[in-house]
Amino acid sequence: MPACPECHHPLTSEPPYPEWCPSCDWNVARRPFIPRKTRFARLQARLVRGLHEDVLRSHHTTPTPETGPFPRTAPPTEPGQAVGSGPSLRTAPLPETGQALDIGHLPEAERALNPGHVTQTDHKRPAAPAGIARAIVFTLAVLTHLLTPAFLLLGIYLLTRGTLFAILPALVALDLAWLLRPRAAPFPPDTRPLTRETAPHLFALLDRIGAEVDAPRTDIVAISGEVNASSRTYGLRRRPVIEIGYPLWLILTPQERIGLLAHELAHSSNGDSRHGFVVGSALHSLAVLHDVTRFDWREGDGVARFIAESLLAILGLPVRGLVAAMELLLYRSSQRAEYRADELGARVAGAPAMTSLLDALNTRATSAVGFLRTSAHTTKPENLWTALRTAVDALPASELERRRRAARLEELRVDSTHPPTYLRMEWVAALPYEQGRVPATDGPAIDKELESVALQVAQTLRENAQSALWSLTSAQ
Repeated sequence: MPACPECHHPLTSEPPYPEWCPSCDWNVARRPFIPRKTRFARLQARLVRGLHEDVLRSHHTTPTPETGPFPRTAPPTEPGQAVGSGPSLRTAPLPETGQALDIGHLPEAERALNPGHVTQTDHKRPAAPAGIARAIVFTLAVLTHLLTPAFLLLGIYLLTRGTLFAILPALVALDLAWLLRPRAAPFPPDTRPLTRETAPHLFALLDRIGAEVDAPRTDIVAISGEVNASSRTYGLRRRPVIEIGYPLWLILTPQERIGLLAHELAHSSNGDSRHGFVVGSALHSLAVLHDVTRFDWREGDGVARFIAESLLAILGLPVRGLVAAMELLLYRSSQRAEYRADELGARVAGAPAMTSLLDALNTRATSAVGFLRTSAHTTKPENLWTALRTAVDALPASELERRRRAARLEELRVDSTHPPTYLRMEWVAALPYEQGRVPATDGPAIDKELESVALQVAQTLRENAQSALWSLTSAQ
């Protein structure tokens, strides 16, 4: 057996997985993690660690299983565009590491008399600093939305000038007004809907979980081929929809599935302004502006293109500044919202099941993503899910442990709305919810309901994978 080049301890080797050292963690991460050195990145890292320490300190106020460590918080002040997004592991290039609870405050006198108790006023009153930050973000979002009529009026004005030189700027202004318009989120694409009529057992489970986390009634579920799950609203009437990625559902245990659904439903009531209609659509508009004004010049594009891209990048500086300001203002509340969803998930499913779910995001889900990326285009749809389960079940214990250790090397996720998964696992493992409030019953009946659309999802996955492969080969 080969020895570690650093500590000379015997290496763990399970081909085709990488060799690594269980003693000094040599080669635990396939790509060494290099901390980002920018000031913003360092500030993000401090905020993540500081928030995690605050959350752990809140646990030391002796919560009870009846109340939990977090007082419930007010829902967003505006309707949610994407009520919540769960731990995302999509079939795009994925890092090896894994992947948010708005904590109110009791009056000091009442806290001293009854630590961990939640009052009705605390259910509706967010903490003052969070309320101030939310108000500032909401104001900035409204100002951002005013850009749409501003560009529209500017374009109309330039067109009425009737000069040749004004036509191009007018068209650009009108195009920006169209791109930045507030819009209702569509129904999740490439999904298959399930309703209360087609999946009564699944919706009965959602109703039981929703009652525990104060989530609004959901009348439609979208089944997708993503290794992911999310909660959002769609359409002009902002109807709630739960998206369940069938590959993720397939590799979870029954009680982990309870935790997953509870986590997603909790996002509809945990006060994360980022997913509200006003703030969420403003962030989308700023992302469009950021994309339009980014410097995109390559060698051979010419001097004229270089000058144009430079001017666009300069004009985009205020946009990037506004995005950074809103991100910082939303940073703590978004990550608290994730912790809050985890806590409610643990209350409903039990802390062991919720911890196991988060662990699956670092271990089993990574293999599911890799399998779909490499095999979805060649595997027959009727065999896809069996092959996926076989591939995930074949993971050796040593490889699972390597992935857990690799996750702990992660200082900060690229996705700033989610704390690192290992920090979330530390928090959930310390919660006093050994038994969940909702047991995993009717599992076979729910599986049968999901299987009614599973073949269609597999066919869509295969078609998309083949289309992507064809596009790649034709581009070459």
